[in-house]
Amino acid sequence: MLEQEVGASDSACELCGRAQLPLTRHHLIPQSRHNKTRTQRFFAKQDMQHRIALLCRPCHSQVHAVLDNATLMQNYNTVEALAGHPEIAKFSAWVASKPVGLKVAIRLKK
Repeated sequence: MLEQEVGASDSACELCGRAQLPLTRHHLIPQSRHNKTRTQRFFAKQDMQHRIALLCRPCHSQVHAVLDNATLMQNYNTVEALAGHPEIAKFSAWVASKPVGLKVAIRLKK
């Protein structure tokens, strides 16, 4: 997966709300699904390319550890839907209270 990191800015992670740290671009409709017929049936090309969330590295890693790309595309293609997922909500609430420089280990789903 090609990551694009946005430098530390005044923007905050859209899940945990932490600011002043580098953010990554998370495609709410995963790029690996863009050429699938089902995806093209439900989303316009512009929507697929521009529906992006800015997430900190720990939140972004947690999203991909918990959900596969097909599930992300079908059920979690908005920030609000992602934030409503129980495991992601629990993680983002936990990481929100942690200092910016802390290295967070992500447990992969079994």
